[in-house]
Amino acid sequence: MKRMFNMGVAAVCMAAATDSAGPGQEIGRKLSVGEMGWDKEAILKAVLAETGKQHFLARFVGVATGVKPYKIKEGDRAGETAFGIMGQFQGTSSDGEVMDGTTLYLPGYINDMVVNALSIGDDVVSVRLAFDIYAQYDAKSATSYTFTGRDLIGGQQAGVAEVNAQISALALPSGPSVKALAAPDKK
Repeated sequence: MKRMFNMGVAAVCMAAATDSAGPGQEIGRKLSVGEMGWDKEAILKAVLAETGKQHFLARFVGVATGVKPYKIKEGDRAGETAFGIMGQFQGTSSDGEVMDGTTLYLPGYINDMVVNALSIGDDVVSVRLAFDIYAQYDAKSATSYTFTGRDLIGGQQAGVAEVNAQISALALPSGPSVKALAAPDKK
């Protein structure tokens, strides 16, 4: 049985990989936050203007079917190998412009989640994904902002709910051999 993942959590179903573009669809365009009009300077300007707000940058939806390795050219990860995501995607910018593409570059950890899901095994043929990408001011970050991705399919939360349902009958550890520590103060 071939598996297709909803981003975040496995949804087992019969699926066939398709890499072909539909009639009249542009082939080969890359999609990223930058391609949607948000370069580093524009993001920094937006997050500094309203430091307590999440700034919507773009929405990306589609089906990932493979990865494309590349070398990171700048920043603290320069020289490392990273991966573009191959498949059929659509991006919508914050001003409503819609673009189609076959290569998608998502911010760090979000990209890693998709790449890892595609790498689980030979029987995984695709990963369905839908993310809204935001930037928010962060004084501790080297760029002064961080990215946040919201999983619109709800795969991660469905997975957490499923695991919680499986362990709901288990009590937290307690007893004379277990010492409960106070939670640290949130800053």
